[in-house]
Amino acid sequence: MNKAVLIGLLIVSGAMGFTLWAFSSSMTPYVDIHQAEQMGTRVQVRGKILHNTAHWSFTKHTLNFMLEDSHKDEIEVVYHGPKPESFDTAPETAATGIVQKQPDGTLVLESSSMVVKCPSKYDDETKSALRGAYGKA
Repeated sequence: MNKAVLIGLLIVSGAMGFTLWAFSSSMTPYVDIHQAEQMGTRVQVRGKILHNTAHWSFTKHTLNFMLEDSHKDEIEVVYHGPKPESFDTAPETAATGIVQKQPDGTLVLESSSMVVKCPSKYDDETKSALRGAYGKA
């Protein structure tokens, strides 16, 4: 094999390896609340927003609310940033941050990033009608 081709393949392989390493280290895994507590690193917790617990602080620019994961475990989320426009009608969210243990022993997910799930565009009747109209029962 030609020496130039071999050097080129090594450079391309090295660049691909570095790209994969950089990409994988920037990914934040989805975990449940129990796993997030155990990990102690930046994680994404997906769950149901308990709207009756939500409080927006205009002075601190923080949104506090309780989040319930698929195992029915709950955690307080303190989101630092602008309140998402569709938060009040969103059924679920994925909050990214680090779980912190407070002095009183409670757990808080200190979040710097949050993606809210948009509420359904159609109600169940409309969805059923659409499925029937297109032959997808």
